[in-house]
Amino acid sequence: MSADDTPVPVETGDEYVVDIEDIGEEGDGIAHVEDFVVLVPDAKMGDQVRVEIDTVQDEFAVADLIEHEADVE
Repeated sequence: MSADDTPVPVETGDEYVVDIEDIGEEGDGIAHVEDFVVLVPDAKMGDQVRVEIDTVQDEFAVADLIEHEADVE
């Protein structure tokens, strides 16, 4: 559990469509699922992508990029 004892909202194998909101120090895209940080390698700022959760830690998860989503408007 995280420091504030909030349950982690993602599990390995879950799929989500997320917006890449920022880029981390290592160059990974940063997205959120229910305010939980999800790192997405090979994603760029502003991308909307479908991801599959690969690794879950207490403070963040790492997801594999499955595909870029078409703009939804």
